[in-house]
Amino acid sequence: MTVCLLAPLIVSMIYFDAGNNNGWMQLLAFIIPALLCTGLGLGLRSRYGQDKDLGRREGFAVVTLSWLLMTLVGMLPYLISGSIPGVTDAFFETMSGFTTTGATILPRVEVLPRGVQFWRHMTQWLGGMGVVVLSVALLRFLGIGGYRLLKAESPGGVAFQRDKPRVTEIASDLWKLYLGISSVQIILLRLGGMTLYDAFCHTFTTMSTGGFSTHSASIAYFTSPFVQWTIIAFMLIAGINFSLHAQLIRLRPMVLLRNPEFQLYAGIIFVAVVAGLLFVPYPGHAEKHLRDVAFQVISISTTTGYATVDFDQWPHLMRLILVLLMFAGGCTGSTGGGIKSARLLIYAKALLRELHLLIYPHAVRPIRVGDKVMDRMLVFNIMTFGSIFAALFIIGTLVMAACGYDIETSASASVAALSNIGPGLGKVGATANWSHLPAFAKWVMSILMLLGRLELFSVLILFTPWAWKR
Repeated sequence: MTVCLLAPLIVSMIYFDAGNNNGWMQLLAFIIPALLCTGLGLGLRSRYGQDKDLGRREGFAVVTLSWLLMTLVGMLPYLISGSIPGVTDAFFETMSGFTTTGATILPRVEVLPRGVQFWRHMTQWLGGMGVVVLSVALLRFLGIGGYRLLKAESPGGVAFQRDKPRVTEIASDLWKLYLGISSVQIILLRLGGMTLYDAFCHTFTTMSTGGFSTHSASIAYFTSPFVQWTIIAFMLIAGINFSLHAQLIRLRPMVLLRNPEFQLYAGIIFVAVVAGLLFVPYPGHAEKHLRDVAFQVISISTTTGYATVDFDQWPHLMRLILVLLMFAGGCTGSTGGGIKSARLLIYAKALLRELHLLIYPHAVRPIRVGDKVMDRMLVFNIMTFGSIFAALFIIGTLVMAACGYDIETSASASVAALSNIGPGLGKVGATANWSHLPAFAKWVMSILMLLGRLELFSVLILFTPWAWKR
């Protein structure tokens, strides 16, 4: 964390204004948290060091508590610089960043100092692959315990096979791939006319499927078709399982094309884009029509949350399709949120199996995904995940409704937080912000963001007393 805070500190130094009374506070906004993290890290290492391996329970606990600690430290730059003076708002904005949700309480993001703005975007990039995965990659003393952390925290669940001799090598490979793809996007955005600063910031929030922008108008600020198509391409890439990217690098494209989850992921996006072309009013320019529809569909389906148009003004049917896409999300092992395409595929196969068993009760019909037969416990786990997801969505909707919001705003805000999307409909739509939420609603939505980012179980397991019995 200390190393991560150095980047926005350097940006603050570059844009430092000695004549600005708040200039020094913008530097202290990163120096103080960096010193705090250094002291805390050295203290914890000297206290616990290498003497204990991490079990399942400890792995879940470390992941959840580390995300909370990162959020508490990560909100200090907002508070110290005065950019976001309230603790509730600063916590909400930071949690939205690290969980790659993209919901903001800022009416105008342009007013943020450059260093704070850079940090805001960087929290999403770090959260996209996961600060714990980064820790496992760097802190080799975690040993086998690091595997517990990697499984508990990796985006989308298990994003890898344990085929390396050391888990740190797996984490390092994930980050190398993440860095490599990010570097390519920075170059392309720079060639498209973005400033280097904007190119870095928007790469951070594209690859993480986060959605923060340096402009209140989001990507609509950049009218260049090349820039928008580039972001479309990298949102698609970020929504695919990173293990499949590795196969593409090895020149094995058929592995991707034959993957059942990718086929469903691409099929959902294709159908939604076709629906958008049919139902969204034609603006008089074919390329722009396709670009606007494709951008919003992919932005929502990958849970990025960028906007080039106010999709809240689209026809009711298309808005409903976007809400359904919020539930679906990207692929497992991607930086996207939502239920994930693989789970949807297994839900559908489980439903068909139950219907088949009603007619043929003694039939043996295992659930297959590709050439693999799904373990019954895994299927049960996935069905449980869906039930918990639905329950949390209802709770979030009820909380928003109790705070006086209409059903459209309440339901879309709940799924937007739980699926880590950001914008919803109504009063939390593409051109709105979340600052008007009461403090209680902001804390509840922050919790939903964390639950969604850590795949529900990693957080909920901490509240089950029997999990801590020996």
